[in-house]
Amino acid sequence: MPDVGGLKWLFFDVGDTLVDEWEPVDDIIGQFVREACALGYPVKIEAVRELFASCYRKYEQWPMRVAIRTFVKDEEHQKQIQDKLKFQKDLERPFPSADSVLQQLSRHYHIGIIANQSPGTEERLESYGLRKYVDVLACSAEEGVSKPDPELYAVALKQAGCEPEEAVMIGDRIDNDIIPARKLGMRTVRIMQGYGRFQTELSEDQRADWTVDSLEELLPLLIPNQE
Repeated sequence: MPDVGGLKWLFFDVGDTLVDEWEPVDDIIGQFVREACALGYPVKIEAVRELFASCYRKYEQWPMRVAIRTFVKDEEHQKQIQDKLKFQKDLERPFPSADSVLQQLSRHYHIGIIANQSPGTEERLESYGLRKYVDVLACSAEEGVSKPDPELYAVALKQAGCEPEEAVMIGDRIDNDIIPARKLGMRTVRIMQGYGRFQTELSEDQRADWTVDSLEELLPLLIPNQE
């Protein structure tokens, strides 16, 4: 069984960890394809999806910018398309098991959030019914610092009043979640959801302590005596 001794806090990423962003991401890919085709660029949605996966393999922070540069050669057209694209946050949904998993984990640990999110994360978590489980919120829009900057992690740990070795970071991305948390001395869980699952480990310091395929798998991992 995994050694979870001494753990007091579980910090979660939001996008593609607690909340499924596949639909809004695919929606903005579709927006790009429609705008590019309207300007005479014969872009296929499957090619853009594959480019996104490739960008994650290469640790690109902004796949859409790469897509625009790759498929649209005219700079004025690039800007025209970029200005029209909008990420539809209202299309995202919590993963079906998020409520149940957080409910059970919150009986054993304090729960925190460390996430790169646009303004309003607290309200969105409230609307999903998840806010009641969360003790600490450290989000980029409100804190003015973004992952992978370890400062956002330091903010969360300070708010929680816990030491790094007493905490685990749970997220989908190696670059934003696993590496900075490990550098601070936190334990890490990588969850293979969303485009983050395409990222590949390149060295030992990029390897999470544990890897799971879904939120449900956190329960036997973090509550070892659960039947």
